[in-house]
Amino acid sequence: MKRIRAFVYTKGKFGKGFRETLDRDNQFLYSGGYYRTKIKAEELPPHYCPIHSRSIWYMDGFVRTEGVKYVDYSFIDENHLFKDDYIYISYSKPIRTVPTSWGGTDMTDYNVAICGNDIIPILFYIEKFSPDVETSHVRKKILQKVKLYREHYPEDFNRQFKDPNIDIFEYFKQWANI
Repeated sequence: MKRIRAFVYTKGKFGKGFRETLDRDNQFLYSGGYYRTKIKAEELPPHYCPIHSRSIWYMDGFVRTEGVKYVDYSFIDENHLFKDDYIYISYSKPIRTVPTSWGGTDMTDYNVAICGNDIIPILFYIEKFSPDVETSHVRKKILQKVKLYREHYPEDFNRQFKDPNIDIFEYFKQWANI
C-alpha cells in the first residue's frame, strides 16, 4: 500500500527560479511540489480534488479535501472573478485573520491556499469529503464577491455569464467532477 498523505500533489516539480517548473511530463506526482513520489494521479483516492492554479505556478495538481478542519476564503474587488481570490485550508488549527503592516488583513495558520477558478470545486469536495467542516461563511463570501463583480463590472460579468441572476454554485458544478 502506498503512503498517500500529502496536502498537495503536483504534476511537476517547483524549480529554483521564479515560477520555474521542472519534470512536468513525469508520470509520477510530486508531494508538495518538491518531493518525487512513486504515486500516479490515477492512484490517488477520490478525495483529492484536481486543480490548475496560479498559486502552484500554473501546474496541474491535486489538493486533499478529506480531513479538513477549517476553511476560509478571501477576495478582492477586481474586474475578474476568483483570479486573485483564495480558499484557505487547514487540517489542524483554526485559520486566523491578522492585520498587516500596510493596513490590510491576511490569513494565517493554514496549510494550503489555492486561488482561481478551482475555489468552488475545492469547496464542493470539502463539503463532500469533510462534511463536519463549516462552509456557510465561505459560501456567503463567494456570493458577496459575485455581487460585487456584477455591480462594479457589469460588462465583464455579462460577457462571462449570460444570466445576471446566475447561481454561481450551480454554474461551477459542471467542472467539479464530483
